[in-house]
Amino acid sequence: MTISTDPGDKGDGDKIIKWNQVPLTLRDLAKILLLYWENEDKLHPHPQRGAKMLLDFINELFDTREITPDMEKRYYL
Repeated sequence: MTISTDPGDKGDGDKIIKWNQVPLTLRDLAKILLLYWENEDKLHPHPQRGAKMLLDFINELFDTREITPDMEKRYYL
């Protein structure tokens, strides 16, 4: 798996995010998240955390803007 970027054309600093040299759209990201959430709910059904834990991770990642060692441990990265 290779994640890379190319310059975009929507403004200064815009980037095209690529997965294995293929541009990744927000729709693609949404489909990936739906698959992850479905899988997490199967692995850890209610009342366990399941997809909620993944959402918590995404929210924490949004707040911190980095993957911290503590997050790696708590979310089993």
